[in-house]
Amino acid sequence: MDYIKKISGIFILAFFGILFAMVSKAELKIPDVEDPAVGLPSIKMPKKSLFNHSVIKLGEKLFFDPFLSINGAVSCATCHIPEQGFTENGKRLSSGVGGKIGQRNTPTLLNIAFAQSMFVDGRAATLEEQAWQPILAHDEMGNSSVSDVLQKLEKKKAYVELFTKAFGLGGLSETNLAISLSAFQRTLISGNSGYDKWYYEGQDDAMNEPAQRGYQLFAGQAQCWQCHSIAGPGVLFSDNQFHNTGVSYRSKKLGLPEDFGRYEATKFEYEKRAFKTPTLRNVAETSPYMHDGSLSTLKEVVQFYNEGESKDPLLSPIMGSLNLSNRDVEDLVEFLRSLSGDQKYTPPSRKEL
Repeated sequence: MDYIKKISGIFILAFFGILFAMVSKAELKIPDVEDPAVGLPSIKMPKKSLFNHSVIKLGEKLFFDPFLSINGAVSCATCHIPEQGFTENGKRLSSGVGGKIGQRNTPTLLNIAFAQSMFVDGRAATLEEQAWQPILAHDEMGNSSVSDVLQKLEKKKAYVELFTKAFGLGGLSETNLAISLSAFQRTLISGNSGYDKWYYEGQDDAMNEPAQRGYQLFAGQAQCWQCHSIAGPGVLFSDNQFHNTGVSYRSKKLGLPEDFGRYEATKFEYEKRAFKTPTLRNVAETSPYMHDGSLSTLKEVVQFYNEGESKDPLLSPIMGSLNLSNRDVEDLVEFLRSLSGDQKYTPPSRKEL
């Protein structure tokens, strides 16, 4: 009898050990390009043939590996933390090598696959075009040149093998590194939110009553839809345009550095202090807010737009006071919370990388 109990105990321990390993191991999920999630449009790909497991897995390794920075201390995931909505909660500005402080708040990478331009000033058109900029930025990863980074990678046998597996002989290149990082970031999809289930699938209880009232305000009196578009199938809650909403002007008055936003990319005077409309999906997980992280909570954001007062001479003409009550503000915040999707990415362990 004791022998049977001992064998049974060993079997149970082995079973749960295997189960734990299966559950704990990070699984890379590749979304359906045509139908990624409820509420989201199809993913437009530069080359669908390069959106495969080998390329994406390589991009994932590069994303989490601090080896890519000049001192081996900073990775993409240092600022874009998976558990924090691929942002850096509680930090107003991003930080890079040697503790250098960046100019702007870390934007989310969730649903970046659908963005029509990159960075809050839109200075890059595609993910591939933006990929090297953080790697070479003095206040991010701090590398001095593309060739320096490639030479470092060439000395790592594991990387040479992974690039060869993904792209063939001679696969380690400037272009292919950008393709790999971009492919991984396109897997960071978040849909199926409470809003999506309520709006697209007719689940009345998927959003509570305050959130439903908040939606009516969002689409009506609060006029949020003018920038955070809600039209058409596959809604990202962004018009992908650039607007001056008075944030940078306000920040300067508070003693923070002035940021000219879109102007820095175009040099058009009328685009001074204009910034790209961010997606609102998963916005409840990506505090603090605005390009400079100057507003800490969603309530502060809604109250800022409710006041709508700014003496910025280039303020967008759509800005103005909204005359929302305290309850209206709370309902809008509740609606914004309902935009959090089912994105449950599990980052790989150091061993898995």
